[in-house]
Amino acid sequence: MNNKGISSIAVAIVVIAIVAVGVVAYVILTTPAKPKEIELSGTVTTTGTATTPEKITFTSIRDNKTYVAACVGGGNPATYSIVIPNGDSYKVTITWKAFGIITGGDADAGTLNLDETEPAIVKNWAG
Repeated sequence: MNNKGISSIAVAIVVIAIVAVGVVAYVILTTPAKPKEIELSGTVTTTGTATTPEKITFTSIRDNKTYVAACVGGGNPATYSIVIPNGDSYKVTITWKAFGIITGGDADAGTLNLDETEPAIVKNWAG
């Protein structure tokens, strides 16, 4: 192979490297940053007769911190809104009352795994 052929190969390798760096830079710059906190809202429903949701509690599985939102609206379902840290998993518990005045108890509503790119999401719960 002559020097001209080697030079052409070297130029092609440099061009490929420049294109690859450009693609990597584009992907890094266009990937949205994940927010540190998420505004979570939605409805909370209880399933027992004459019960209403009172509050919803999110307990971090990582550090056991709790975040509590009051259930508002006075009915079933009720609504809630809360801001909690992103990038964590939470045990979700609904506290309910009966006939609007009698303390009822807690119902396990499952687990929430948050790893969101959007700053706000709607999530409905039942327990």
